[in-house]
Amino acid sequence: MIKLITDPSELVLDKSYYSGRIEAACKAYGTGYDFCRLYSFDKGSALIYNCSAVISGECDDTAELQSFIMINSPETVECPPHMAERLTLDGYEKRRRTMFERKAVPQTENCPEAASLMKMYEIVKCSFGETELDMWYADMSHRIRHGVSKAYMYKNAACACVDFIYEGAAYISQVAVMPAERGKGFGRKMLETISGELYKTGTVPRLWAYDDVMGFYRSVGFKEIDKDFIYKKEII
Repeated sequence: MIKLITDPSELVLDKSYYSGRIEAACKAYGTGYDFCRLYSFDKGSALIYNCSAVISGECDDTAELQSFIMINSPETVECPPHMAERLTLDGYEKRRRTMFERKAVPQTENCPEAASLMKMYEIVKCSFGETELDMWYADMSHRIRHGVSKAYMYKNAACACVDFIYEGAAYISQVAVMPAERGKGFGRKMLETISGELYKTGTVPRLWAYDDVMGFYRSVGFKEIDKDFIYKKEII
């Protein structure tokens, strides 16, 4: 049975990326916000966070899990592959993605630059499409203030974010370059400096990528280590 919890000690977490996402949201927001709700079940946990759902562990009752997702109607659903393969979610498309890790990186004296969030928003919006400023800015600034996330910039033209660090791995997202500045190596250099800085603290950089950008991450030294599926609500 999937139940809403108010005590983070009731979370059932493993060492996976999905548990890391749940723990990071809990650290940033706790249980006092309606948009960040934590749930537990016998062998795992779930998070409804803004417009996304994240599930970790194992849920034996697929029908209950599907009902839980459809009732909450998130924009995206992330869960381990063994669960994603069993789900049938009407109104959602299933997209494959690959996790990459950079195992070896030369140490660098160049520290990545802290990002101006307004400039980062401009780059993210140009690269990924319409993103609501108020929600994006409030979430990013809150997570940064609580030490969960960190935003980076390179040459005021490329950006990335370490979403969270969990079990010795830093999960990077929102890697983007302004359209007019692409092809100049800014994204490569930014990832090199971020990776070098992470390795100085003994942290391994990881990120998810869709098929169309896998070649870029391979070219900058990232290697494939895992695959899963993410469900995205279809645009009607």
